[in-house]
Amino acid sequence: MTSPIDVVTDMGRVPEAMRSLQALGRVDYVDLSTMHTAEASKRSAEEWARAVLEGGRSVRRFGFIPWRVLLGLRLGPSYAPGYVHGWNVTGRGESWIRLAASSWLMACNAVIRVEDGQVSAALFVRYDNLLARIYWGRLLSGVHRRLMPVILHQGEQLLAGARGGRPSVGAGR
Repeated sequence: MTSPIDVVTDMGRVPEAMRSLQALGRVDYVDLSTMHTAEASKRSAEEWARAVLEGGRSVRRFGFIPWRVLLGLRLGPSYAPGYVHGWNVTGRGESWIRLAASSWLMACNAVIRVEDGQVSAALFVRYDNLLARIYWGRLLSGVHRRLMPVILHQGEQLLAGARGGRPSVGAGR
């Protein structure tokens, strides 16, 4: 059975517990996908981030194209410690992890938060150039909103397939 996912794109509807984890200051775009699953708190936020961003078929196949090529985000090594799929780990707590990347167009924070019965993934974007409103705001954000539920489910399947062991994705294992 596929776990249900709620998607929110209005900053006012993003829970304060999640909003407070971003470090951009001004946020021009947000999308939050929350998957309801009993499996959520069986893994850390970093394990979820790695499974979703490094382990899913869709991300492995196409993930670098919009971020690096179309938006020019400066990403680090994909599977190195301190990075998740090239995004720099800039904060973490017991139940969350914050990843960051930026370019001349925009700055982004991706936040994964694990709670009892749900895992949430939010993308916060600050436009640093007018072109970002066109490239991200009008062209790519819709694709991201449709893809996030898919890659959350792929991450869930990967973690479920690990059968109690650690997932075989990325570094930090």
